[in-house]
Amino acid sequence: MRLSSRMGGTLAVVLAACSALPASPLKAPKRVVNGQTVELSPLFNWWAKHDGKRPLTAWVHVTGTIVGTNAWGWVVEAQIEKTDHPNRPGVTEHAKGDGPSKIILREPPLRERAEFEQLSAQLKALNAQHAALAGQEAGAKNRADTLSREPRANRRDGGRSRELALQQKQATQVENLAKQDLKPLDQQIQDLKKKLAVYPNPDHCEVDCFALETLQEYSGMPLYDHGQVF
Repeated sequence: MRLSSRMGGTLAVVLAACSALPASPLKAPKRVVNGQTVELSPLFNWWAKHDGKRPLTAWVHVTGTIVGTNAWGWVVEAQIEKTDHPNRPGVTEHAKGDGPSKIILREPPLRERAEFEQLSAQLKALNAQHAALAGQEAGAKNRADTLSREPRANRRDGGRSRELALQQKQATQVENLAKQDLKPLDQQIQDLKKKLAVYPNPDHCEVDCFALETLQEYSGMPLYDHGQVF
């Protein structure tokens, strides 16, 4: 079935992207699709163990990269997994061939994506701050080392010797202060990396979720309905 843009209000098409669980689609068990509440807990429970017959077979596993947006939602270069196909139980199938294909995902979890981008921006800023401090520490250390290797002749000169000692002390102080500032910064960076590690790809926002296969298309791309999250 091909849809016109006028039907956009009646479809709810999409899926989710940045997840709160590592490489897992098990998030947001309650959705609203076309005004109806859907409970995905049975599917989530089955997915965790793959025990018995798969419930909610119209809901497929979607993974992939967000490559654009349109009036419907996100355009995703996606891989669609249909586990326990009725004719071949236990087999994973893909929407088109064996590789990724573009699909449309409406009602995406914008808040999760915003959180991901916020964490990424914070990490980028901290890494820049870390690089500046590390450069300051290295420069001060080199300065202190250079001063410590000053020719003996300069050190026999009382005034010159005191000046060199002062400069070396100041360089060492700068080095130590930079080291002290780097310690909490290192911890903040590690904490942020841990938060980003729970997303499908910590480098860029990706999709990993269950979405309803609508068997409909828009602009030649299949539509999948993630549904609104409670």
